[in-house]
Amino acid sequence: MNKIEFLREQIIESRNFVNRLISEIPENLWYVIPENTDSNFAWQIGHLIISQNFHAITCITGRNEKVFELIPVVNYVQLFNGMGALHRSVEKDLIPTSMLKQQFDTVHEICIDSLAKLNDDILNQPLEPIPFRHPVADTKYEALSWCFKHEMWHSAEMEEIKRMLGYSIKWLKS
Repeated sequence: MNKIEFLREQIIESRNFVNRLISEIPENLWYVIPENTDSNFAWQIGHLIISQNFHAITCITGRNEKVFELIPVVNYVQLFNGMGALHRSVEKDLIPTSMLKQQFDTVHEICIDSLAKLNDDILNQPLEPIPFRHPVADTKYEALSWCFKHEMWHSAEMEEIKRMLGYSIKWLKS
């Protein structure tokens, strides 16, 4: 297995982990902010949509027009960025949960399809041009590596939200 295949597999594994969490909480609870938390499932999903697009698509191959056709990325960046945000949630039913889930799956499919066409030669290259300095990466390898690490970070937050909503932690392999 080469490095790009390894990174692609890690991105798939982290998404599988998040999808397990999504399957364990009813969509009618996605907008609930549990007491003593600052986030909800809807915000977490929206954040992962824009994050995967940024780290694993835009920084690697540039702006993907299909993503921008299917997802209101500019609006979502304002809603779901999180950089320095004090409150990481969105208002109830702002975006239907079924639409968020569909967009979540769509950006992931585009990401995985795009990565399947690449090889290790790109990994040491600098990121594609972006309008600001990437928070953790200078190379495409670093951005892809951060993509799955970041998603796992948020899976821990989602697990805690789920637990605070009364759903127990399940560590069963599916």
